[in-house]
Amino acid sequence: MVRTYGIIAILVVAAGIAFFAWPRSAPVAADAGAVVVHPVEAEPVPAPIAESAAPAPQPRPAVETAILASMEDPRAELRDVVVRRDAPQIACGEKRTARDPVFRRFVWLGHLKMLATDDGTKDFGNIAAVCREGQPVP
Repeated sequence: MVRTYGIIAILVVAAGIAFFAWPRSAPVAADAGAVVVHPVEAEPVPAPIAESAAPAPQPRPAVETAILASMEDPRAELRDVVVRRDAPQIACGEKRTARDPVFRRFVWLGHLKMLATDDGTKDFGNIAAVCREGQPVP
């Protein structure tokens, strides 16, 4: 009888092992030609930027605004404007206006509200000398 219980116990243990070791379902092989799609993190979409035809105009320095205001010509243009470091009320450069479409040299004395334009005479050369650093201020 002990031997029968031993055999039964061994059979029960073997059945338990077989029950838990038996595969529940056979592994499924991937279909040939199937495409596996993995989710991807969404990239942030940049906000649309409004493109303009022309770049935004740069703000003018105060001295250039004052020079243009003294000319009273809305189509006037300035280029190569240089302000003396030791006398910030003096500026020199080139300008053109609606009446004179050629760029001409100028000297602007802000403290005198005077704008002198190169007319080709030596008198302008004397005035233009004030544009050099260290020259006496009129």
